[in-house]
Amino acid sequence: MKKKIMWVLAAFLVVVGFAGMHSQKVAAAPWGAKKLYTTPAVARGTWYYKEEGKIKSLKITKHTFNGRKMYYELSSKDHEKYYDKWSSLPDKKQDKVYKYLEHTMMEVIPFKWKGIKSFNLHTWLLGNGAGEQVTPTTRTLHGKKVPALRVGGGAGNWLVFYAYKSPDLAK
Repeated sequence: MKKKIMWVLAAFLVVVGFAGMHSQKVAAAPWGAKKLYTTPAVARGTWYYKEEGKIKSLKITKHTFNGRKMYYELSSKDHEKYYDKWSSLPDKKQDKVYKYLEHTMMEVIPFKWKGIKSFNLHTWLLGNGAGEQVTPTTRTLHGKKVPALRVGGGAGNWLVFYAYKSPDLAK
């Protein structure tokens, strides 16, 4: 009798164990994105900068820039494939997809600027121009070296602004 109870209990635990193990679906990244970009640790955090007389902020995490996921750029072949897919959509659907991509995904091209690990950002698949270049660096403010982000734009990586770890430094 005792053996029978042990077998029933063991069978019950096995069934409960398998029932508890359910597979989790992993959502494939949309529009060809394959590999998340990992930002340099020194670039992560909330950064503050001054624009048009106002202090603004940007947030960089391990895989996001202002809440948008960052992915390595597609190969030319894949880019053409997904761009053609997008451009063959009806106008309303194109607009909807464009807004989705603009607010959720970014293409990243890593590069070195003056020997420093940096990254270039574009809207995923539909980015125009040279994008924004982000380079972690240091600046001397009030006689002290402080961490900063250099944000450049255009084909020449022209300086747009420096961002700092505190709003006071951004003034």
